[in-house]
Amino acid sequence: MQSHLFGGFAVGRGMIESWISLAPVGLAHLKPEPLLNSCIMQMPVRLTLKILLMAFLGLLPLASWAVLQDEIQVYDDEINSKGQTSLELHVNNTPRGVQTPSYPGEVMNNSNTRITPEFAYGLGHDLEAGFYVNSVVNNSTWNYAGAKVRLKWLPYQEEKGDPVFGGLNIELSNTLPQYEPSRYNSEARFIIGKHFDEWLLVVNPIFDQPLSQPYVHQTPYFNTAARLSREVAPEWAVGVEFYSNYNQLGTGPVSWPGTQQLGFLTVYCDGGPLPFQAGIGKGFTNSSDSLTLKAIFSIPLP
Repeated sequence: MQSHLFGGFAVGRGMIESWISLAPVGLAHLKPEPLLNSCIMQMPVRLTLKILLMAFLGLLPLASWAVLQDEIQVYDDEINSKGQTSLELHVNNTPRGVQTPSYPGEVMNNSNTRITPEFAYGLGHDLEAGFYVNSVVNNSTWNYAGAKVRLKWLPYQEEKGDPVFGGLNIELSNTLPQYEPSRYNSEARFIIGKHFDEWLLVVNPIFDQPLSQPYVHQTPYFNTAARLSREVAPEWAVGVEFYSNYNQLGTGPVSWPGTQQLGFLTVYCDGGPLPFQAGIGKGFTNSSDSLTLKAIFSIPLP
């Protein structure tokens, strides 16, 4: 267990250093370790302990559970104001992935592309509603995969004077059985994060509950998504993201090789005619897809 924890931190630090070494010359002066230490030293002790605990949980061994990879994203403090609408397009592709199905009839991520438009509407009172339509392009054929709705609540926001931003996102999904063993599912995703000058740290502890028979009587599955990024130019940032899927609560210890662990190097653009984020991901276990590409495009609405 201890080796997994320190190994995970080493992977994250190595990804940051690799990204900076490959970045333009203007970024070569960045020193990840002093900057990270400075961020941590500025945090209140209680908050530091909470975030470190979440990071620790995200690096625990997690049991593999088949899930449609329609949205690869760490939820942060972005939320629509009352009456504001937005449209995002999630596009994920797996050039090299796991090829052995985890249950009969499963359509694997390998060589597939997932395309998911997401429409969101600001309800006011720190609430935002969203609607997704999932699809999978398999062997050059477009296939409907399902749909889901969500409600995001962000009562704590730094721009309001809170020391951190935090909230909760609730989702209900209807996914075809060739993509997830349980057709109906729910998700509760907690959001906690903070800006440190040019740095952003966010952690999403996530609980997934299957709602279809025979899975509805099982305990929830736990997973995490985390992001550490740095602004390198106006409206541009680079960072790392780490995703861990899943651990069914109360089932005892799980071996590391049978888990799904993905790390991404990501670039974020918040300006221009088409804001976007794009990343390249690597799997760190035999049960993880070896190579995953992801992109999210923010499409302007009239």
